[in-house]
Amino acid sequence: MLEKIREGSQGPVAKIILGLVIFSFALAGVGSYINSGSEPKAAEVNGLAINVSQLERAYENERARMESQFGEMFSQIASDPAYLANFKQGILERLISEQLVNDLANRLSVRTSDEEIKKAIFDMPEFQVEGKFNNDRYLQLLTRAGYTPAKFREMLRQDMTRRAVVTALTQTDFVLEDEVKYFQQLQLQKRDIEYVEVPVALFNDAVNPTEEDIRSHYESNIEQYETQEQFDIAYVELKLADVAKGIEVSEDEINQHYQASQAQYVKAERRRASHILIDGSTDDAQAKAEDLLAQINAGADFAELAKEHSADTFSGENGGDLDFFGAGVMDPAFEQATFALTNIGDVSDVVESSFGFHIIKLTDIEAETVRPLEEVKADIISQLQEDKARDIFLEKQQLLADTAFEVPTSLQEAATATGLSVKQTGLKSVNAGVFPFTEAKLITAAKEDDVLNAGYNSALVEVSGDHLVVLRVNQYEAARTQPLEEVEAQVKQAVSQKLAHSVAQQWVEELTAKLAANETVETLLSEKSLSFTAKQDVARFGSEVSGAIVRKAFEMKKADEEQVSAAWVEVNPTSFAVVKVTAVTQAEVEEVDQATAQRLESALTDYNYQAFITGLRENAEIVTYQAAN
Repeated sequence: MLEKIREGSQGPVAKIILGLVIFSFALAGVGSYINSGSEPKAAEVNGLAINVSQLERAYENERARMESQFGEMFSQIASDPAYLANFKQGILERLISEQLVNDLANRLSVRTSDEEIKKAIFDMPEFQVEGKFNNDRYLQLLTRAGYTPAKFREMLRQDMTRRAVVTALTQTDFVLEDEVKYFQQLQLQKRDIEYVEVPVALFNDAVNPTEEDIRSHYESNIEQYETQEQFDIAYVELKLADVAKGIEVSEDEINQHYQASQAQYVKAERRRASHILIDGSTDDAQAKAEDLLAQINAGADFAELAKEHSADTFSGENGGDLDFFGAGVMDPAFEQATFALTNIGDVSDVVESSFGFHIIKLTDIEAETVRPLEEVKADIISQLQEDKARDIFLEKQQLLADTAFEVPTSLQEAATATGLSVKQTGLKSVNAGVFPFTEAKLITAAKEDDVLNAGYNSALVEVSGDHLVVLRVNQYEAARTQPLEEVEAQVKQAVSQKLAHSVAQQWVEELTAKLAANETVETLLSEKSLSFTAKQDVARFGSEVSGAIVRKAFEMKKADEEQVSAAWVEVNPTSFAVVKVTAVTQAEVEEVDQATAQRLESALTDYNYQAFITGLRENAEIVTYQAAN
């Protein structure tokens, strides 16, 4: 396509087309899941449904948490579809376990009181401002998350009830003092051992793979010999942020911008109000609200009525107080009615919103103010830098596009003309996980026929509105299955290692059997130039001896006069070890270590919880309607 344009590039129409820069903007929305009677089920537990929306919401929440906690590391492993499928299946299994506990709580008539729920919400840091519960923030966050207060309280009630059942089980767990002391003795126990490490490489000469062995291994593991697409890419990138960094802004410019943009720095009026909310789900809700308004107009105490009658129990505890809020925060109908009140102390008529029926009392007004220059100076500097940079950015953008097109077989001229540099990736897999391989648009551009096969520069690619790239492909290697002839040496080595591993294992098994039978093994060891290493007082933790050897030593029984305590262990894929335990030293424990007691009790609690869930599963009817993928 670009080649045809180049052929006609002398025409005025072509030059006009090449001079255009087209920006595309994508607006991404966050979808919400709304339960309905006809919604498909992901699973069913004893007749209780787990809807697809529940699974999706739990999956998205857990994925967001993992991305926040592990960042790029999680993003890389999450690029594997198989991993994500297992990840989502784990979420579904967790929801099934939770539903099992919900069902048990219902059958046992376990309940969570309104007071417990209220206290839990008051204690949630998400709803606090400066360490105190803020009803304004509470309602904002619920609205953004798609919850009404009633729905959120019900969800919280279910969660707290489930935890109450589990807590009732786990709080019955305890450990005795003697159990803790015995556990401490085991933890502090030391052992005298002798061990010999046996490298698999010692047996390489004992194996000779046949052609059939090699071909069979290649065909059984052919996916290991498939290559991914690889690119060596040269590119020039233009970023608005980079352009803006070097731009200076004077004090006069800052002051002029501040004066000319006063409206931008106005801190809008805020109002403080109290309200009484009547839940709109009942038929007489509006009549009840009208009756309360009549009482207020007749002189009844607004705060007392709010405490007694408001469905918003959290603000009701404080006489209905909602603290200060600005425009665009509350429900539109509620907000319009509040800002329509003129004087402090005025009370509205009954106002209907999506939450129900309100009676609103204006309690304070925070007047509109203008933010001082010092408070907004940093923002002004950034804005002015960006404004100045944008013109330069557009000029460089046009120059970069034109030069890369006019000199299509090199990027150096385009880089020089724009004061940028040519960056090189070297030959890397298309899934390398580093820029530019992380951008699907750039990989698509690299695969354009003109770029990949004709060796031309790409068109200007918009990574984002303020980030542009021109690239060329220095080298490309397509994905393919390597033929046996190409990887025969590699396959032969793998087969040899596998065979040598098997022979080595047979050898250490023979050596261990002789040791256990108290037979001499010096001849076997000398043939391989091996000998035992002795270590005294080896601790369970923190030893300089290989962890695999230590773990095996502490799994083994104590030696006696009749039989040697001997065993073998695979240290790693390239090494085995044969271990003898020659002595065991018990530790003297006089006092219980509380940290150890807590760890032991925690382990017991976890074990019992898993057994509890397993028991519920074995006696439940669980149907999975959708694979978690």
